[in-house]
Amino acid sequence: MTKIQELDKIDIQILRLLQENCKYTTKELAALINLSTTPTFERQKRLERMGFIKNYVAVLDANRIERGFMVYCTITMQQINKQIAEEFARAVQTWDEVTECYNVSGDGDYMLKVCVSSMLGYQQFILNNIGTFSHIAHIQSIFVMDTLKMSYGFPI
Repeated sequence: MTKIQELDKIDIQILRLLQENCKYTTKELAALINLSTTPTFERQKRLERMGFIKNYVAVLDANRIERGFMVYCTITMQQINKQIAEEFARAVQTWDEVTECYNVSGDGDYMLKVCVSSMLGYQQFILNNIGTFSHIAHIQSIFVMDTLKMSYGFPI
C-alpha cells in the first residue's frame, strides 16, 4: 500500500485543495497548483487509483433535511464472536439513521453516530432497529447539544 511519504508536494497540495472543495474543476485546480490541466488531471486520477481519494461527496445540512438530532450510541454485546460481529455489521449497513459505525475497544463493542429528526425518532430507531438485535447487552446514548467543530478532512 502506498504511503503519504511517497507523494510529492504537488500531490499533497492537490489532496489539501480537494479536501477544502472537491468541486474544483481540473482547470481551477491546475491554476491553484501552477500546473497545466493535463498533468493535474493525471495526478488526480492517479491519487484516486492509489486510494488516497476514496470519494467525492456533498456535505448536507443535517437540520435542513431533518437529521439534526445527533446521538453517539455505544453498543455492548452480551457476547461477541465472528458470526455475531458479521451479523451486526450486515444489520448496521441497513440502518439509514446510522451515518458512522466503529468497532471500538473500551466500555463498549461498537460506537454508532445516529442522526434522526428528534428524540422520538431516536426512540423509534432504538425500538425498531437496535432492539431487534438479540445479542445486545447494553446501550449508552450520548446526545449532542452543540457542534463546536466538524471537519471532513485530515491534516496532511
